[in-house]
Amino acid sequence: IHVWITVVDLSWSYMWTPAPEAWLGYDASPAVVGALWAAMALEGHCLRRGSPAMIRKGRKRRHAKPTLAQVTSTLLSRTRLHGLRHVCVPGGSVGRRAFWLLAFCTSLGLLLSWSSNRLLHWLSFPTYTRVHTEWAKELAFPAVTICNNNPIRLYKLSKSDLYFAGHWLGLLLANRTVRPMVLDLLQEDRRAWFRKLSDFRLFLPPRNFEGTNLDFMDRLSHQLDEMLLSCKYKGEPCGAHNFSSVFTRYGKCYMFNAAEEGKTLRTTMKGGTGNGLEIMLDIQQDEYLPVWGDTEDTAFEAGVRVQIHSQAEPPFVHELGFGVAPGFQTFVATQEQRLTYLPPPWGECESKALESGFFQVYSVTACRIDCETRYIVENCNCRMVHM
Repeated sequence: IHVWITVVDLSWSYMWTPAPEAWLGYDASPAVVGALWAAMALEGHCLRRGSPAMIRKGRKRRHAKPTLAQVTSTLLSRTRLHGLRHVCVPGGSVGRRAFWLLAFCTSLGLLLSWSSNRLLHWLSFPTYTRVHTEWAKELAFPAVTICNNNPIRLYKLSKSDLYFAGHWLGLLLANRTVRPMVLDLLQEDRRAWFRKLSDFRLFLPPRNFEGTNLDFMDRLSHQLDEMLLSCKYKGEPCGAHNFSSVFTRYGKCYMFNAAEEGKTLRTTMKGGTGNGLEIMLDIQQDEYLPVWGDTEDTAFEAGVRVQIHSQAEPPFVHELGFGVAPGFQTFVATQEQRLTYLPPPWGECESKALESGFFQVYSVTACRIDCETRYIVENCNCRMVHM
């Protein structure tokens, strides 16, 4: 008699079948029972639903975790990313998979390249420059610095000046004898005067010589009231009193429209001839030093050196100036350009007070002169006249 018993639970359904010993009898030999189990296994009856073996196997399948290879295979087979699915599809040809792999890598490289470029552009804090023109009714007239190419007038030299500064000026040798070429460059009526001036046989040099300082350069340089023949600003007359003295590598120079306390800057409404500064100068070439070669303080040129700059910038005539030759009329036009740099993180410029004992307003020229002055003072314990 076969008895089927069905047990119903809330979560599982179990179907039981009688064991072979129940209907073969407990007296059956183990060999017969084993043969019966083998036959049932070959026919698949031992793993029918409801059997204990099937239940145990189902439980194991439910609790088994998928491997990484299975997850990867499932993801690649179901992904919607273009190209990647065709690269990893099983059973595809090698050429087709290689083509899709090349296309995928190329697209991925372009994506990463463009994305990194945009990211770096965003991290650089980009700025946009806008240029617009503003019409002003009047503008401040710039500062004009004028220097004579000859720093020292020859016929203003005294015996003491020649004794101490003759070698520096290129007039004497190291043993304080006259350089032979200097006499050849002098005029006939001036040779006897210079021979007498350079004769130090009975000369007793002073103990305290002023040296090549400001007083020395001021006393022996060309004076503006002697050089200035004509001066007009916007059609109105001007004179040497409208200029201020400033010392550069060319010696004593003169600056027009300098920023001084108690004085207002001159302005202009438009450019062109008759709306600016007009001057006529006598360079006093007959008092030039007899130059026999280029040195740091003398040059072959005759004329003046001019620099046009703002009042906040000190003159740097030997690098930023231009030469004006004698016997010619020179017209100069200028245009002002102002640049305002943004602070960090858009740039590297910082707006702070200038740590200098010589200049109050920062400029590239002021910074260079300040650095040169500090270096010479620290190493030589002195400084040059133009510093």
